[in-house]
Amino acid sequence: MPFPEGVPISAARLTIFPRRIFLSAPAIRAALPSPGPIFPGRLPGGFTPSNGRKVKAGSSSRYRVSPRLSWGLAATLVVVVVSGLVLAYPYREAFPFLSTLAIENVVPFGRLFRRIHYLSGLLFVVLLLWHGVEALLSESYQRRSWLRWTALTATLPLGLLLAFTGYVARGDETGRLAGYIAETLSLKIPFLGPLLNALFFGVREEGVHRAYLFHIYGTGALLLLSGIWHFRLRRLPLEDLLFWATLTLAAVPFLPLGLHGPGFHLLVKGPWFFVGIQEALRHLPPRLAGIVFPALGPMLYLGTKAWPRACGRALLLWTLLYGGLTVVGLVR
Repeated sequence: MPFPEGVPISAARLTIFPRRIFLSAPAIRAALPSPGPIFPGRLPGGFTPSNGRKVKAGSSSRYRVSPRLSWGLAATLVVVVVSGLVLAYPYREAFPFLSTLAIENVVPFGRLFRRIHYLSGLLFVVLLLWHGVEALLSESYQRRSWLRWTALTATLPLGLLLAFTGYVARGDETGRLAGYIAETLSLKIPFLGPLLNALFFGVREEGVHRAYLFHIYGTGALLLLSGIWHFRLRRLPLEDLLFWATLTLAAVPFLPLGLHGPGFHLLVKGPWFFVGIQEALRHLPPRLAGIVFPALGPMLYLGTKAWPRACGRALLLWTLLYGGLTVVGLVR
């Protein structure tokens, strides 16, 4: 059936006949949406081409997170877990210091794996902190929900706590005194102090048992959850994994990793990321220096989603202050 001449076709409606659809070029142009800026993977108006749902607007920052360093963070975590599994077999938590000495001097390749574990953990902490800085510079909090941003913020103190419990598990004088300080500070936390101490420390009653369990279980859980939920471990490029493993192995001969035996020491310094708290304890009350001041950093980091400018400036001041205390403590 031919299309009748002179019958207008609306841009919002198509005239459909039983067997054919008759369209003219002006009607097609009128029915199409007006051209707009097209972003990769996104249609005009903020809809995705796959499901048509509204997506959140991107950040206004031009800074982008480095994919090489991000995969380096994942690769170093894998090296930490693999080397830790090797060290867990000869380690005995009932005799932590003797076990560490045996790993260093008796177990075949024990000294090598212990240094690989330490170096990969050090790189993981450094890359984790830098990844947190990049997340702020790229304004990734604008693209995250509150739940996801809170979970990602929690990985920062969690990673530091895992590294700290690794120091405690060594069982030498540095680990023992660091465990005592952490236990004393945790007990000063109102209401939750005894529970947190029972979960993470309890050094005076059970030695390194709780710290060691949290160290191995927490590291494995961090790799599993972040590898599934955040960076997709199965997508980790093999060349990145080999690069960071080789870098760690190449730095082993240049690492002076010693142990402080039992005895009288005039000054025992904790892990480098704990020295700032150790120095703050010299000048401030324990509850303020050991609880409020360290907790202020993650709280300000979390608050950047709601108040990016105010919390960002306060976080910068806190970082400079903590970094200054760390430098003073290291050179003391």
